[in-house]
Amino acid sequence: MIMQEFGTTGEKVSRFCLGCMLMGTAMDDNTSQRVLNHFTEAGGNFLDTANCYAWWMGSGEFVGDESENVLGKWMQERKNRHEIFLATKVGGRLKNPHNIRGADGIPEWDRVPGEYEGLSAGVIRKGIEDSLRRLKTDYIDLYYTHVYDKNTPIEETLSVLNQLVKEGKVRHIGCSNLTVAQLKEAREISKRLGVRLYTAVQQEYSYLHPKQGVDTGIVEHVDAGQLEYIKANPDITLMAYSPLLKGIYNSEEKRKRYYNWSNFDSTENARKLEIVDKLSRELGVTGNQLVLAWLLRQEPKLIPILGFSNEEQYRENIAALTITLTDGQLAEMGR
Repeated sequence: MIMQEFGTTGEKVSRFCLGCMLMGTAMDDNTSQRVLNHFTEAGGNFLDTANCYAWWMGSGEFVGDESENVLGKWMQERKNRHEIFLATKVGGRLKNPHNIRGADGIPEWDRVPGEYEGLSAGVIRKGIEDSLRRLKTDYIDLYYTHVYDKNTPIEETLSVLNQLVKEGKVRHIGCSNLTVAQLKEAREISKRLGVRLYTAVQQEYSYLHPKQGVDTGIVEHVDAGQLEYIKANPDITLMAYSPLLKGIYNSEEKRKRYYNWSNFDSTENARKLEIVDKLSRELGVTGNQLVLAWLLRQEPKLIPILGFSNEEQYRENIAALTITLTDGQLAEMGR
């Protein structure tokens, strides 16, 4: 596993971050532990979770504790907490995950944003203590604000995060799903207050980009303006979530089943998919593996978060580390 600098923090983290979202739900404990063992034995050290993963699975039996519980148990049994760069998030947990399920048990997604706990000082204080308990640790390496909270003054959020750093419960802070304007504002306020700056931003980022003007809800897909801002501020690390858009690069059938495909169904993306199909055949790899290898060569340098719902998908993804793309192939793929 190749390691890289994490912004300007002095930390060294693995080039892939392991997305642990579905551990304890779609993946049982034993499968989750096999994946965690394989990833760390291969040299990986960066794990990503949140205090709401994954309440939406099943038909109401999960509340969002599951992923953190699996990681805490695994680290305790392996006695390897000191070897792990551990990230979790606060703000996206639901006040009551049962409130937004219909009679059929299916989440009513249009109601979900109104149920987020948000980023008040009280929520963050309770959130960190609960996460530390589930993760069986006394500190978090990277603590993200999970969603944008328009109802809480950003000064309140940044101040309590800074206090957690002072108390040693958090080492670095990050944010997720912010526009570039919101990210700039947060960093400017941090400088004015003399508190910790966000050192990471976690956004959706993949080879395909949404069509102009589509409503992506709370999801912020990286755009050119954000890339320029990150390039100009090397102390921020870009973390790319959903880098494979639910694995759509392997087949047209998966694309048709992807619930957000209408946001990506454009002439430009059709052209890019033809390139993915062509190069993956030439290289003897899957489309998903090709896209992960492409992401590892992007500037500004970013860290893809591997997402998967079973061990087979994980092993396909991690194998992308062995793919070497030439400058000509990168030029053909473009941005």
